Amino acid sequence: MSGAPSENEEENVEQNEAIQKNQFDLSTLKDDETVIDLTHSRADHIPDMTRFTKLEELSVRTNLLTSISENMLPLTTLVELDLYENQLTEIANLEPLVNLIKLDLSYNRLREISGISTLTKLVELYFVHNKISKIENLENQTQLKLLELGDNRIKVIENINHLENLEELYLGKNKLKCIENVENLKKLKLFSVPGNRFVKIENVDNLKNLEELYLSDQGLQNLEGIEELKKLRVLDVSNNEITTFSNIQLLENLEDFWANDNRVDSWPEIDKFAKLSQLDTIYLERNPIYNNDRTGYRRKVMMALPQLKQLDANLCSHPGL
Repeated sequence: MSGAPSENEEENVEQNEAIQKNQFDLSTLKDDETVIDLTHSRADHIPDMTRFTKLEELSVRTNLLTSISENMLPLTTLVELDLYENQLTEIANLEPLVNLIKLDLSYNRLREISGISTLTKLVELYFVHNKISKIENLENQTQLKLLELGDNRIKVIENINHLENLEELYLGKNKLKCIENVENLKKLKLFSVPGNRFVKIENVDNLKNLEELYLSDQGLQNLEGIEELKKLRVLDVSNNEITTFSNIQLLENLEDFWANDNRVDSWPEIDKFAKLSQLDTIYLERNPIYNNDRTGYRRKVMMALPQLKQLDANLCSHPGL
């Protein structure tokens, strides 16, 4: 026998009705809110937010926005705007948001970078998983420290050499054939370009402050080109065509080295790591030296490199055994 709906059931009905109408409910929020999170509201537009004159952070993640409405124009106090995972096809109506420091437009349907020329204070800018084919229109973003353009359709690294404050650059899973036009990025600490089409490491000599370099899933055959990266702590070259670890011994600050799924079949290659005292993690599985001697592989590596704390996915609790 069914009775009257409970208070929770009535509340769920109201929420479902709001979702079906694709509207945000802002009625319970105070005028002086500084942070508003509208994630997963299934809304297809941004409502009038004029009354929030002190708003600093706005998240509209995972909704159904197809455009950025003029209701964004009054939000000049915003420093962070998150529009991750919507259905945006262009960037519009952001020009007055001149105080933005962080802007996330990842997982949308954008085909070009535009509409951000007035956002000169940006420090972090995200465009992951869009349909962008060219890096452009970043002339005024000289304060950027982080630029994320992974999983797009970019064929050339260009128009970023003026971003001299950049510390992190992500260009993984694009259609790049070579590393180029990065020589002025001397503050860069992290450079992530996995899943592209490189066959050699080049044009990174000037990146002397680089600490992390990610180059997995390409066609690299050796490590030539890394000689000047003396501050490198993390190097990922997994899933390539590498047969030799040439010049690896020059990276005296190396801590993490990922080279699983390559073509190293000579044990003397492992001896090149012996003098790297900071090295504590190395991945070598599924190389010929692993496949050809699975019984002795782990023992041999640990004996050659007693400084290791981790080999592949396992801790090295008893070096030499």
